[in-house]
Amino acid sequence: MLNIPANDHGALYVLAATATDAPTIAAILGPVTLNTDFVDLISPDQRATVPLPELIRQGYDMALTAEQEVLLQQAQGTILLVMSRAFDGQAQQIDLPAGTVLVTVLRETPVIAASEKLTSPSGAGALPGPPAKPRKSDARMSGMVATAALLIMFALVGLVVWVGG
Repeated sequence: MLNIPANDHGALYVLAATATDAPTIAAILGPVTLNTDFVDLISPDQRATVPLPELIRQGYDMALTAEQEVLLQQAQGTILLVMSRAFDGQAQQIDLPAGTVLVTVLRETPVIAASEKLTSPSGAGALPGPPAKPRKSDARMSGMVATAALLIMFALVGLVVWVGG
């Protein structure tokens, strides 16, 4: 049984099948939701021209360990390469039929680079606070008083018109 976790990322499942006819190969993974854009089928004839480890190194840009390379060279029959994106983030349990084996699961090795030190002045310590607000000018205060007086006069005129009307 092959268990694919939900939201699996960066994995390449390498399956080897003894079957060579199209209907049997199509039924290897069974009734699972599968995006076939991320599935490759490698026949023994194709592997004769390009070895499987070399195909994975060049085609999938994955580095292989010596153990993985030996496993891939020993794989026999038709090879099915299924990227984790083929499962669209869904968890799957796949019962592999007789004659089909999981050769290996290859994973991308993330490149983690140490970040460089920040050298900006903000990293030096506490920065001075924002500048204080300037005092409101006399002209601005006079304008605010005049606006308030006009609004009060407008309200009084409206009240007189309403009572008188």
